[in-house]
Amino acid sequence: MARLAPEAGAAQRTGPALPRPLSVLAALVLLLYPLGAGALLLTSDGWAVNRLNVRIWYAVTGALGLREQVTPEMFAALANVALFVPFFAALAVLVPTWWLVAAGAGLSIAVELYQGEIGTREQDLVDILANTAGAALGVGLGLLVRRLVGSRARNCRTEQPADAPARQPGLSGAGSAPSAPTTPGAPRAETGHGPGGGPDDRD
Repeated sequence: MARLAPEAGAAQRTGPALPRPLSVLAALVLLLYPLGAGALLLTSDGWAVNRLNVRIWYAVTGALGLREQVTPEMFAALANVALFVPFFAALAVLVPTWWLVAAGAGLSIAVELYQGEIGTREQDLVDILANTAGAALGVGLGLLVRRLVGSRARNCRTEQPADAPARQPGLSGAGSAPSAPTTPGAPRAETGHGPGGGPDDRD
């Protein structure tokens, strides 16, 4: 049974190589996004967070004409879903596994416990469920991006130019004549002419 080269085995385990711009973008999201999200989740000023949520709800639902259909509480739940999507999408692009959803749930539980410890913000099971749903959406989005990148890479490898001539190794052109032997001492090919180049007298 043929054995794979180490490079081929590693490529199968990790999947296709990501384009450099995509890897850089995912790394930047992982580095910068926690700064803003952490400030929002870990601040002790719960009243300021609620007021910010209401202002965003007022602007968004007013622009979409959905102020009567979407309450501030519904909007806050949707915001908790959206909050975890970018970070876990970027993480899944670099580390493709569904186990990241469990990590998202654990992170949300840790945040809620912290908010309960500081005493100025309420613990809410709905927030944990919303954050976990956002992590699941983010992981699914990241895995989808990786699949699309892998499919495009496979298509590029298998695609051949339509005007490229088919070549068969070991075959010469149809119009080329067989070459004479070049080995020293080898007999010359017989022709229809004698030694002097004239017609051979043999019948």
